[in-house]
Amino acid sequence: MSSFSLDIRTLAVVLILVSMVLGITLLLIWRTRKTYPGFGLWAAGNGVYALGFLLIALRGMVPDLLSIVLANILLLCAVALFLEGVRCFVKGACGRCTVNASLIAVAALLFVYYTVVDDSISARIIVFSMFSALFFGLGAWELIRKAPLDLRLSYWFTGISFATYGLVLVARTCFEIFGHPSRDLFAPDLFQTLTFLVPVLLGIAGTFGFMMLNSERLEGELKEAQAGLQHLATTDYLTGIANHRQFFESGEQEIQRARRYGRSLAVLMLDLDHFKQVNDTYGHAVGDGVLAAIAAAFRNLLRDIDIYGRLGGEEFAILLPETDMVGGRATAERLRSAIADTEINAGGATLHVTVSIGVALLSANDAGLEAVLKRADDAMYEAKRNGRNRVMAEPLPAVTGGTLPS
Repeated sequence: MSSFSLDIRTLAVVLILVSMVLGITLLLIWRTRKTYPGFGLWAAGNGVYALGFLLIALRGMVPDLLSIVLANILLLCAVALFLEGVRCFVKGACGRCTVNASLIAVAALLFVYYTVVDDSISARIIVFSMFSALFFGLGAWELIRKAPLDLRLSYWFTGISFATYGLVLVARTCFEIFGHPSRDLFAPDLFQTLTFLVPVLLGIAGTFGFMMLNSERLEGELKEAQAGLQHLATTDYLTGIANHRQFFESGEQEIQRARRYGRSLAVLMLDLDHFKQVNDTYGHAVGDGVLAAIAAAFRNLLRDIDIYGRLGGEEFAILLPETDMVGGRATAERLRSAIADTEINAGGATLHVTVSIGVALLSANDAGLEAVLKRADDAMYEAKRNGRNRVMAEPLPAVTGGTLPS
């Protein structure tokens, strides 16, 4: 085992430099980029880690209370900062860490005792390794247990880094208890070499993992923001259905599909009857409720494959794929009847509204959606001229609805 060893003080210096670089990198990211709760604690942990190992490297050149007691306390505080950084990140906010502070206080007393009263390097190693293993184990548990499905790789990578370091510390404790107790921290043997080398490797891995966590969460928020902007750009703010732009984009695609496969496609144009009177009499808030009720009727009565949207004002359009004229007229009549039967609260009164609907069928001569919509729009205005609250289909005769007031 002694055939492989590195100078321990050199490894300590490497640990100092690596921790400083990682801490400065995280600090710059924290100050200049969007980060999440816990990121600053992780940056601070690397800085405290570097300071602790600096004091260890100065063992024999500065008082033992600094190079032993304070150094071990700082290293333990760094590990606790890593743990709290993980907890804050996972929970989305930082809370009190009184338990960690209490554990560090207990460990500090033990460090003082095994330095001033009973000078035992082996006992100090056991104390530090046990408390650190506990902190790393809790951090691994937080990351692995609460890993979201879409971020499982980064959570588990960071958690496994924590767990691995914790297991190394447990092994070090067992070696001190059941193997050969250490008498010189800087003895050039295999186990001491691994004790200082592992923190270098896993410190880099853990910090990289934490940066991955932050980046992936930021990427997720950006995707949600983009989806929100896409929703705003394609959805009518009042009714929650497709707006003019989205309806035409989806409609043109559906027309191309219908022509490609030789399928029938019915188009409906729908306009509220006397909507201006509703706004003038009951106010725009009630008018908005009427428009929302129309959209709700679409959701309840139309199929998932149907395309519908608000073109503006009180005017709506609907595309019915795989639907001939008979089916289009039947669907339009169901909508007309359902809307006429809908009760709308108008400041204590009950309001009923009616609609006029025009139906057209896509033909080979239509240049695009505009052409068939124009014929459906003409049919809708014919329905209005014939008394409103009815369905008119081109070129068939009108389908008259009930006798509700228009």
